[in-house]
Amino acid sequence: MKRIFALIILSAVFFPACATTQWVRTPVVKDRDFVVNLEQREEKGILLTDQYTHPHAIAPADLTRLMADLTYVENAGLMNKKTTFPVFQAEEINRLAPALADALKQADNSQRIRFTSYNRGKGLIFSVSRETEGVVFVESGKKLNLAFSKINSEIEPDATNAFPEDFSRIDPLGIKSASTILNPVSPYGQPGRLDTGKEAPMWIVADLDALKQAVAKAPAIIPPSVSIVPQNPEPSIAAPAPEQTPPTTPALTPQTAVTPDTSAPKNPSDALTQEDIKNKLKYLKELLDEGLISEQDYDAKKSELLEKIQ
Repeated sequence: MKRIFALIILSAVFFPACATTQWVRTPVVKDRDFVVNLEQREEKGILLTDQYTHPHAIAPADLTRLMADLTYVENAGLMNKKTTFPVFQAEEINRLAPALADALKQADNSQRIRFTSYNRGKGLIFSVSRETEGVVFVESGKKLNLAFSKINSEIEPDATNAFPEDFSRIDPLGIKSASTILNPVSPYGQPGRLDTGKEAPMWIVADLDALKQAVAKAPAIIPPSVSIVPQNPEPSIAAPAPEQTPPTTPALTPQTAVTPDTSAPKNPSDALTQEDIKNKLKYLKELLDEGLISEQDYDAKKSELLEKIQ
């Protein structure tokens, strides 16, 4: 599978004068699944202050609602079709929201919060490891900012054991174009604005008062595991029909008893179409040709798919 990453077109992201401008970071949490740091900008050896409304107390439930509502659009699948995905999985939200809320309480007016979160999600055939990285800060007392430099970017499986000290040098607030575009989170969140006035593709600004109202009206709906490549959709479950009295039928005698049909598949997900199997076999061969899987993996998965041909 091709790596999933933001195609970023930036100007002055790496700061030509990087020798005089840098981010000084203070670790808050280092875990196998996520990392949280406080960071403050230093220019010519002087720390910039009065940048943020910190420290700031925010309820983890409010952060949970925002993180659960965040989705993005990306080209995915064999047809490269624009598809919407959740930014965070349920387990990411449950561990990250309290940590970010705690970090906002610790930060001062010169510090923002930078985080990296790791997850595993479904691919076309195999599960893959991914990371999401961004910054969080509050400004003007009422605006919660959440900006990303990576969203579910595919990484090597063992990378989740690494604790990056430096993080990415990309400033999420400077990203002008990306392949992953955040959706607005109405009615409380809108895209952030670049210095040019243009909407930023990976930056959301949430009005905290409106967010609290949204939380009060309805609890957060935690998203399922992220699946970058669309799978065969589960059949929709229709609302139950009103109960009706069944018509009276004569009792079946032993001679007229109906034998149950055992030929139907027991698991609906096993009923792949011939086209589905064909596409998966083609993709599996591409993985083998590119050296991404071994011959043994190829043969095993190929046999498994061929057995599903009706």
